[in-house]
Amino acid sequence: MTVGILGGFLSAMLQSGSYVFSRVFIQKHGSAFALVVFSQLIMGIFGAVTIPLMMPFTHYPLTWRFFGLMVLCVLSFVAGQYGFFQTLREMEASRLSSLLGLKIIILAMVSMLVTRLPLHFLQWIAIILCSVGAIGMNFTGGRITWKGALWLGFMLLTYSICDLIEAELILEMRGSSLIADSTAVAALMYLFLGLLTLPCLLKYRWNFRKAVDALPYAVTWYCAIILLFLCYGSIGAVFGNIVQASRGIISVILGAWLLHLGYENLEPRVDRKAWCRRFLMAVVMICAMSLYSYASSLAGE
Repeated sequence: MTVGILGGFLSAMLQSGSYVFSRVFIQKHGSAFALVVFSQLIMGIFGAVTIPLMMPFTHYPLTWRFFGLMVLCVLSFVAGQYGFFQTLREMEASRLSSLLGLKIIILAMVSMLVTRLPLHFLQWIAIILCSVGAIGMNFTGGRITWKGALWLGFMLLTYSICDLIEAELILEMRGSSLIADSTAVAALMYLFLGLLTLPCLLKYRWNFRKAVDALPYAVTWYCAIILLFLCYGSIGAVFGNIVQASRGIISVILGAWLLHLGYENLEPRVDRKAWCRRFLMAVVMICAMSLYSYASSLAGE
Protein backbone atom coordinates (compact mmCIF):
# COMPACT_ATOMS: atom_id res chain seq x y z
CA MET A 1 0.00 0.00 0.00
CA THR A 2 2.86 2.39 0.82
CA VAL A 3 4.26 2.14 -2.72
CA GLY A 4 0.84 2.90 -4.19
CA ILE A 5 0.21 5.91 -1.95
CA LEU A 6 3.70 7.30 -2.62
CA GLY A 7 3.23 6.78 -6.35
CA GLY A 8 -0.10 8.59 -6.17
CA PHE A 9 1.38 11.58 -4.37
CA LEU A 10 4.35 11.84 -6.76
CA SER A 11 1.97 11.55 -9.71
CA ALA A 12 -0.18 14.34 -8.26
CA MET A 13 2.90 16.54 -7.90
CA LEU A 14 3.96 15.95 -11.50
CA GLN A 15 0.42 16.53 -12.78
CA SER A 16 0.27 19.83 -10.91
CA GLY A 17 3.55 20.81 -12.57
CA SER A 18 2.24 19.75 -15.97
CA TYR A 19 -0.76 22.09 -15.57
CA VAL A 20 1.67 25.01 -15.21
CA PHE A 21 3.50 23.95 -18.38
CA SER A 22 0.17 23.64 -20.19
CA ARG A 23 -0.71 27.24 -19.25
CA VAL A 24 2.66 28.40 -20.60
CA PHE A 25 2.00 26.62 -23.92
CA ILE A 26 -1.59 27.90 -24.27
CA GLN A 27 -0.59 31.48 -23.44
CA LYS A 28 2.14 31.30 -26.09
CA HIS A 29 0.24 29.50 -28.87
CA GLY A 30 -3.40 30.08 -27.92
CA SER A 31 -4.62 26.52 -28.53
CA ALA A 32 -5.33 23.75 -26.02
CA PHE A 33 -6.01 21.31 -28.86
CA ALA A 34 -2.58 21.96 -30.38
CA LEU A 35 -1.07 21.08 -26.99
CA VAL A 36 -3.01 17.80 -26.95
CA VAL A 37 -1.87 16.92 -30.49
CA PHE A 38 1.84 17.66 -30.08
CA SER A 39 2.10 16.27 -26.54
CA GLN A 40 0.34 13.03 -27.54
CA LEU A 41 2.70 12.60 -30.49
CA ILE A 42 5.72 13.15 -28.23
CA MET A 43 4.37 10.73 -25.62
CA GLY A 44 3.74 8.21 -28.40
CA ILE A 45 7.46 8.38 -29.17
CA PHE A 46 8.21 7.99 -25.44
CA GLY A 47 6.02 4.87 -25.43
CA ALA A 48 7.82 3.36 -28.42
CA VAL A 49 11.18 3.90 -26.68
CA THR A 50 9.98 2.68 -23.27
CA ILE A 51 8.48 -0.65 -24.37
CA PRO A 52 11.79 -2.31 -25.44
CA LEU A 53 13.43 -1.10 -22.20
CA MET A 54 10.76 -2.83 -20.10
CA MET A 55 10.74 -6.17 -21.95
CA PRO A 56 13.62 -7.72 -19.92
CA PHE A 57 11.53 -7.20 -16.75
CA THR A 58 8.00 -7.98 -17.92
CA HIS A 59 6.03 -9.04 -20.98
CA TYR A 60 2.57 -8.48 -22.38
CA PRO A 61 0.10 -11.37 -22.22
CA LEU A 62 -0.69 -12.28 -25.83
CA THR A 63 -4.40 -12.76 -25.20
CA TRP A 64 -7.52 -11.30 -26.77
CA ARG A 65 -8.64 -10.21 -23.29
CA PHE A 66 -5.56 -8.05 -22.71
CA PHE A 67 -5.60 -6.33 -26.08
CA GLY A 68 -9.38 -5.99 -25.92
CA LEU A 69 -9.01 -4.21 -22.57
CA MET A 70 -6.26 -2.01 -24.01
CA VAL A 71 -8.48 -0.98 -26.93
CA LEU A 72 -11.35 -0.22 -24.54
CA CYS A 73 -8.97 1.76 -22.32
CA VAL A 74 -7.74 3.89 -25.23
CA LEU A 75 -11.26 4.42 -26.58
CA SER A 76 -12.66 5.39 -23.18
CA PHE A 77 -9.77 7.83 -22.70
CA VAL A 78 -10.35 9.41 -26.11
CA ALA A 79 -14.09 9.62 -25.35
CA GLY A 80 -13.28 11.24 -22.01
CA GLN A 81 -11.02 13.81 -23.70
CA TYR A 82 -13.76 14.59 -26.21
CA GLY A 83 -16.25 14.98 -23.37
CA PHE A 84 -13.78 17.23 -21.55
CA PHE A 85 -13.50 19.66 -24.47
CA GLN A 86 -17.28 19.60 -25.05
CA THR A 87 -17.86 20.39 -21.37
CA LEU A 88 -15.40 23.27 -21.62
CA ARG A 89 -17.77 24.83 -24.17
CA GLU A 90 -20.48 24.95 -21.49
CA MET A 91 -18.55 26.12 -18.42
CA GLU A 92 -15.32 27.84 -17.43
CA ALA A 93 -12.15 25.78 -16.90
CA SER A 94 -11.78 26.63 -13.19
CA ARG A 95 -15.24 25.26 -12.39
CA LEU A 96 -14.70 22.16 -14.53
CA SER A 97 -11.38 21.36 -12.85
CA SER A 98 -13.17 21.39 -9.50
CA LEU A 99 -16.13 19.30 -10.72
CA LEU A 100 -13.67 16.60 -11.80
CA GLY A 101 -13.66 15.73 -8.10
CA LEU A 102 -17.05 14.09 -8.68
CA LYS A 103 -15.23 11.36 -10.62
CA ILE A 104 -14.43 9.65 -7.32
CA ILE A 105 -18.13 9.04 -6.62
CA ILE A 106 -18.81 7.83 -10.20
CA LEU A 107 -15.73 5.62 -10.04
CA ALA A 108 -16.84 4.03 -6.76
CA MET A 109 -20.32 3.30 -8.16
CA VAL A 110 -18.97 1.83 -11.41
CA SER A 111 -16.43 -0.22 -9.45
CA MET A 112 -19.20 -1.68 -7.27
CA LEU A 113 -21.26 -2.57 -10.35
CA VAL A 114 -18.31 -4.28 -12.04
CA THR A 115 -16.78 -6.10 -9.06
CA ARG A 116 -20.03 -6.51 -7.09
CA LEU A 117 -18.02 -5.83 -3.94
CA PRO A 118 -19.56 -3.30 -1.51
CA LEU A 119 -17.51 -0.55 0.06
CA HIS A 120 -17.26 -0.04 3.82
CA PHE A 121 -19.51 2.82 5.01
CA LEU A 122 -16.37 4.69 6.22
CA GLN A 123 -14.99 4.43 2.70
CA TRP A 124 -18.15 6.04 1.36
CA ILE A 125 -17.80 8.86 3.89
CA ALA A 126 -14.19 9.34 2.75
CA ILE A 127 -15.27 9.38 -0.92
CA ILE A 128 -17.93 12.03 -0.25
CA LEU A 129 -15.52 14.13 1.83
CA CYS A 130 -12.89 13.95 -0.89
CA SER A 131 -15.43 15.00 -3.53
CA VAL A 132 -16.56 17.94 -1.38
CA GLY A 133 -12.94 18.99 -0.85
CA ALA A 134 -12.03 18.70 -4.51
CA ILE A 135 -15.08 20.64 -5.69
CA GLY A 136 -14.85 23.28 -2.97
CA MET A 137 -11.17 23.95 -3.68
CA ASN A 138 -11.85 26.23 -6.66
CA PHE A 139 -15.59 26.09 -7.35
CA THR A 140 -16.98 29.48 -8.35
CA GLY A 141 -20.68 28.61 -8.21
CA GLY A 142 -23.18 29.62 -10.82
CA ARG A 143 -25.73 27.81 -12.91
CA ILE A 144 -24.83 24.72 -14.96
CA THR A 145 -26.86 24.10 -18.12
CA TRP A 146 -28.48 20.73 -18.82
CA LYS A 147 -26.18 20.31 -21.81
CA GLY A 148 -23.15 21.03 -19.63
CA ALA A 149 -24.36 18.57 -16.99
CA LEU A 150 -24.85 15.82 -19.59
CA TRP A 151 -21.39 16.31 -21.07
CA LEU A 152 -19.93 16.43 -17.56
CA GLY A 153 -21.59 13.11 -16.70
CA PHE A 154 -20.35 11.55 -19.94
CA MET A 155 -16.81 12.75 -19.27
CA LEU A 156 -16.78 11.48 -15.67
CA LEU A 157 -18.19 8.09 -16.68
CA THR A 158 -15.71 7.49 -19.51
CA TYR A 159 -12.75 8.66 -17.41
CA SER A 160 -13.88 6.33 -14.59
CA ILE A 161 -14.14 3.36 -16.94
CA CYS A 162 -10.65 4.17 -18.25
CA ASP A 163 -9.23 4.22 -14.69
CA LEU A 164 -10.76 0.84 -13.81
CA ILE A 165 -9.47 -0.75 -17.02
CA GLU A 166 -5.99 0.65 -16.37
CA ALA A 167 -5.90 -1.07 -12.98
CA GLU A 168 -7.09 -4.34 -14.56
CA LEU A 169 -4.47 -4.16 -17.33
CA ILE A 170 -1.67 -3.96 -14.78
CA LEU A 171 -3.04 -7.02 -12.98
CA GLU A 172 -2.98 -8.87 -16.34
CA MET A 173 0.76 -8.30 -16.82
CA ARG A 174 3.22 -11.17 -16.46
CA GLY A 175 6.19 -9.45 -14.84
CA SER A 176 7.62 -9.78 -11.35
CA SER A 177 7.86 -6.01 -10.79
CA LEU A 178 4.84 -3.75 -10.34
CA ILE A 179 6.93 -0.78 -11.49
CA ALA A 180 7.88 -2.53 -14.75
CA ASP A 181 4.29 -3.72 -15.31
CA SER A 182 2.88 -0.22 -14.75
CA THR A 183 5.49 1.41 -16.99
CA ALA A 184 4.92 -1.12 -19.78
CA VAL A 185 1.13 -0.67 -19.73
CA ALA A 186 1.41 3.13 -19.74
CA ALA A 187 3.94 2.97 -22.60
CA LEU A 188 1.70 0.76 -24.75
CA MET A 189 -1.34 2.94 -24.09
CA TYR A 190 0.47 6.13 -25.09
CA LEU A 191 1.99 4.47 -28.14
CA PHE A 192 -1.54 3.68 -29.33
CA LEU A 193 -2.71 7.21 -28.46
CA GLY A 194 0.22 8.66 -30.39
CA LEU A 195 -0.67 6.59 -33.46
CA LEU A 196 -4.31 7.68 -33.21
CA THR A 197 -3.15 11.31 -33.06
CA LEU A 198 -1.14 11.13 -36.31
CA PRO A 199 -4.12 12.03 -38.56
CA CYS A 200 -4.42 15.32 -36.63
CA LEU A 201 -1.24 16.44 -38.41
CA LEU A 202 -3.47 17.00 -41.45
CA LYS A 203 -4.88 20.00 -39.55
CA TYR A 204 -1.89 20.87 -37.36
CA ARG A 205 1.19 20.39 -39.51
CA TRP A 206 4.32 19.39 -37.63
CA ASN A 207 5.81 22.48 -36.07
CA PHE A 208 9.20 22.10 -34.40
CA ARG A 209 8.70 25.18 -32.19
CA LYS A 210 5.36 23.94 -30.88
CA ALA A 211 6.78 20.46 -30.32
CA VAL A 212 9.63 21.90 -28.24
CA ASP A 213 7.19 24.04 -26.23
CA ALA A 214 4.96 21.00 -25.63
CA LEU A 215 7.91 18.88 -24.43
CA PRO A 216 7.91 20.00 -20.73
CA TYR A 217 4.20 19.17 -20.45
CA ALA A 218 4.66 15.85 -22.25
CA VAL A 219 7.59 14.76 -20.02
CA THR A 220 5.89 15.64 -16.72
CA TRP A 221 2.53 14.16 -17.78
CA TYR A 222 4.07 10.92 -19.11
CA CYS A 223 6.03 10.37 -15.88
CA ALA A 224 2.91 11.24 -13.87
CA ILE A 225 0.86 8.61 -15.72
CA ILE A 226 3.47 5.89 -15.10
CA LEU A 227 3.33 6.68 -11.38
CA LEU A 228 -0.48 6.83 -11.55
CA PHE A 229 -0.60 3.34 -13.07
CA LEU A 230 1.74 2.15 -10.32
CA CYS A 231 -0.69 3.67 -7.81
CA TYR A 232 -3.73 1.99 -9.40
CA GLY A 233 -1.98 -1.36 -9.65
CA SER A 234 -1.04 -1.22 -5.96
CA ILE A 235 -4.10 0.22 -4.18
CA GLY A 236 -6.85 0.20 -6.81
CA ALA A 237 -8.51 2.93 -8.86
CA VAL A 238 -10.88 4.24 -6.16
CA PHE A 239 -8.29 4.75 -3.40
CA GLY A 240 -5.81 5.85 -6.07
CA ASN A 241 -8.14 8.65 -7.14
CA ILE A 242 -8.57 9.77 -3.54
CA VAL A 243 -4.79 10.00 -3.16
CA GLN A 244 -4.64 11.73 -6.56
CA ALA A 245 -7.06 14.37 -5.31
CA SER A 246 -4.08 15.74 -3.37
CA ARG A 247 -3.10 17.46 -6.63
CA GLY A 248 -5.70 20.09 -5.66
CA ILE A 249 -3.74 20.84 -2.50
CA ILE A 250 -0.42 20.73 -4.37
CA SER A 251 -1.76 23.04 -7.08
CA VAL A 252 -2.82 25.58 -4.45
CA ILE A 253 0.66 25.50 -2.84
CA LEU A 254 2.31 25.71 -6.27
CA GLY A 255 0.02 28.59 -7.22
CA ALA A 256 0.95 30.50 -4.06
CA TRP A 257 4.64 29.94 -4.82
CA LEU A 258 4.22 31.20 -8.41
CA LEU A 259 2.45 34.31 -7.12
CA HIS A 260 5.28 34.87 -4.65
CA LEU A 261 7.75 34.70 -7.54
CA GLY A 262 5.68 37.21 -9.49
CA TYR A 263 4.21 34.92 -12.18
CA GLU A 264 0.71 36.43 -12.07
CA ASN A 265 0.21 35.52 -15.73
CA LEU A 266 0.31 31.82 -14.73
CA GLU A 267 -1.63 32.04 -11.47
CA PRO A 268 -4.20 34.83 -10.96
CA ARG A 269 -4.48 36.43 -7.55
CA VAL A 270 -7.46 35.55 -5.34
CA ASP A 271 -8.79 37.19 -2.18
CA ARG A 272 -8.23 36.10 1.42
CA LYS A 273 -11.67 34.44 1.56
CA ALA A 274 -10.75 32.14 -1.35
CA TRP A 275 -7.45 31.18 0.30
CA CYS A 276 -9.29 30.36 3.57
CA ARG A 277 -11.75 28.17 1.65
CA ARG A 278 -8.91 26.38 -0.13
CA PHE A 279 -7.15 25.73 3.19
CA LEU A 280 -10.35 24.32 4.71
CA MET A 281 -10.97 22.08 1.68
CA ALA A 282 -7.36 20.87 1.85
CA VAL A 283 -7.93 19.78 5.47
CA VAL A 284 -11.14 17.99 4.38
CA MET A 285 -9.26 16.12 1.64
CA ILE A 286 -6.45 15.08 3.98
CA CYS A 287 -9.06 13.75 6.42
CA ALA A 288 -10.73 11.86 3.56
CA MET A 289 -7.46 10.17 2.55
CA SER A 290 -6.72 9.18 6.14
CA LEU A 291 -10.24 7.87 6.67
CA TYR A 292 -10.20 5.77 3.49
CA SER A 293 -6.85 4.29 4.40
CA TYR A 294 -8.15 3.42 7.86
CA ALA A 295 -11.37 1.93 6.44
CA SER A 296 -9.34 -0.16 3.98
CA SER A 297 -7.32 -1.63 6.86
CA LEU A 298 -10.55 -2.51 8.66
CA ALA A 299 -11.88 -4.19 5.51
CA GLY A 300 -8.60 -6.12 5.13
CA GLU A 301 -7.72 -4.64 1.73
